[in-house]
Amino acid sequence: MTACSHGGGSTPTTAPPVSTVVLSGSYVFSVTGTDPTDGDYAVIGSFVTDGKGNITSGVADYNLGSGIDADVPLTGTYTSTGGLTTVSLVSPNAGFTDSFTTTPVATGTSSIGNFDSTGSGTLYPQVTSGFTPVGTYTYTLQGEGQGSVTGNGSLVVGTGNTISSGTLTYTDAATMTTYAAVTGFVYSPEVGGRGQAALEGKNLAYYVISPSQVVMIELDQRALVLMSASKQ
Repeated sequence: MTACSHGGGSTPTTAPPVSTVVLSGSYVFSVTGTDPTDGDYAVIGSFVTDGKGNITSGVADYNLGSGIDADVPLTGTYTSTGGLTTVSLVSPNAGFTDSFTTTPVATGTSSIGNFDSTGSGTLYPQVTSGFTPVGTYTYTLQGEGQGSVTGNGSLVVGTGNTISSGTLTYTDAATMTTYAAVTGFVYSPEVGGRGQAALEGKNLAYYVISPSQVVMIELDQRALVLMSASKQ
């Protein structure tokens, strides 16, 4: 609180409060990083906040150098100071806590920092209403395999949630691989907007961000790959 006067006895005025955005509702998070125990890692998950400092429910999938932890239930808390929010995600079953910082914005995505001290990524407001797996998607992928992995493609999820057509081209280190016809299937999402899928024999978990956007993580210890897909 501050007050200022402008010459001889003017009325003190109170400065307006600093505007901050409080986490409230459902969110998806996607992060990558490295640590001494697990090496390089990637995590995608979702959680629900009550606007009062509590994470009432959540779920996440971890692709770690030490292995895969899939469909991990989460709870937790968060605090906000001066616009910076610190989130603590607790896994009651596995007995660990991960934390990160973010500066929430009213609309759009927010950057995540300090996940498990070193990781970074993105926080997305989540809207699951109206989503169905059926549709045509374009997607990009990135991560690590034998080397750095990058790629892109498209796919069509038809009736019965079967991938009826699609393409995939990706480069792993110096090797390029192309699939002219992609096969697989997609399960409808459950709690937290989390669903599972298979693409060319690779198991994936995906999280609904909106009716037209999902993020995915490969559940395969031999590769550390994240994908982002948009429905056309």
